[in-house]
Amino acid sequence: MKTIKDNPSAVSLGGFVIWSLVFFNGCAGLNQLEGETPPQPETINNALPFTDVPVPSGFERNQLKSFVYETGNNIKVGRLFFNGNKSLKPTVEFYQNEMVNKGWALVSSMASTDTILNYQKEGWTCTVIIRPRSFSRSNVEVQIGPVQVGSK
Repeated sequence: MKTIKDNPSAVSLGGFVIWSLVFFNGCAGLNQLEGETPPQPETINNALPFTDVPVPSGFERNQLKSFVYETGNNIKVGRLFFNGNKSLKPTVEFYQNEMVNKGWALVSSMASTDTILNYQKEGWTCTVIIRPRSFSRSNVEVQIGPVQVGSK
C-alpha cells in the first residue's frame, strides 16, 4: 500500500484543496458575521400627479405651499415644494441624473447659493430649484407645465 507521504503531488493537491475551502468559506461568511447587507437602491418617489418628475427619498411635500392646477382639457400646471434631509450637492446630483433617466433634457443650469436646473421634454417644461438649508438639509421647488407653442 502506497502512503500519501511518498507522493508529494498528492500532499500538495490535498493542501491546496483544504486551503481553498477554508479561505473561500471564510470570506463568504465575513458579510454574515458583520451583519452587512448589500446596499439597496434608493427609493424614488414621484411629484404626483407628475409621474415623470422624481423626488429623492427622505423628502416630503410641503402641502401648504404646493399647488397643482388641472383643467378638463388635460392641462396641468404645478408648483411643488419639498423639504428633505440631504445637502445641496447630493440633491443636485440626484436631479441631474434622475431627470435624464425620466426622459427630460437639461436646457440650462445656474448655480449660486441656490441651484436652478431647467429641463424640457416634448410639450413640457420643468424648473427645479434646490436651496440649501442648515444641518445638511435642502429644499426643492419644482415648477412644471406645458410649453406654450406659437406665443407672440
